[in-house]
Amino acid sequence: MILSWAWFVVAAVILVDLAVQGRDHTAVVTAAAVLVVTGIVYACAYRPKIVADPAGISLINPVRDHRVPWAAVVKVDVVNAVRVHCTPAPGAARGKVLYSWAVQASPRSARRAAMRSQAASQPRGRLIPRSRSMQPPPGTPPPGAPRYGELPESAKEALDRSSADFTAARLTADQDAVQPGEPGADQAVAVAADLRAEGDSPAAAAEQATAQWAWLPIAAMTVPLLLLLLLALV
Repeated sequence: MILSWAWFVVAAVILVDLAVQGRDHTAVVTAAAVLVVTGIVYACAYRPKIVADPAGISLINPVRDHRVPWAAVVKVDVVNAVRVHCTPAPGAARGKVLYSWAVQASPRSARRAAMRSQAASQPRGRLIPRSRSMQPPPGTPPPGAPRYGELPESAKEALDRSSADFTAARLTADQDAVQPGEPGADQAVAVAADLRAEGDSPAAAAEQATAQWAWLPIAAMTVPLLLLLLLALV
C-alpha cells in the first residue's frame, strides 16, 4: 500500500512535468508508459484486499472479485496465499478454492515465522531466589502477568505468525463468532449437502460463492496499454 501511494505521487509529478515541458512524440509515449505502470500498480498492488463482515468474506483481487457467505465457507488456510475453501455448488462434486492476491506467504516468511515461534517456545534461564521465604518486593506483578516493556501473550502469538497465517486465523475466528457452537468444516459440509438437496432454489443460490469481473482495473490496465501500442506504431 505504501509503495502504491509512493508510485502514484511519482507518476503525478512525471505527468505534470511532461504536460508543462513535453511537446514531442517521446513525451506522449512516456506519459502513456507511466499510465500503463500506474494502472498495473493500482490493480495488482493498491486494490487487492480481504474484507470480512457479518455476512461473509469478500476477496478483492486485481481483475476479479469473489463474495463468499459464511454459510459457504468450509475453512480458511494458507498455501502460498490465504485460501478460502467453499462448499460445493448444487450438482458439483467439489467446492471451489479461492485465493487472495492481497495476503500472500512466501517460503522465506514461513521459515522466519517458524524460527520466531521456535525461539519463543524455548525456556529461558531464571534466577532462583536464595530462600523460598523471601517475599517479592512491593509493586512486583503477579505470576503470569506481563511485565513492564513485555508484550502480552496475544501480541507474542501474532508476532510468531506470518501475515498470511495471522489473517487466516482472524477469518477463522470471525467464522466461529458468526456461527457459534458449530464445528466449522463439518457444519459447512452439512450446509453444502442441504444446498445440493434443495437444487437451484433461490435460497441455495444466495448461500453460494459469487464472482464478478472488476472492469475498472481492467480498463485502467488495458486502455493505456493499447494507447502505448498505438503510439509505438505511429
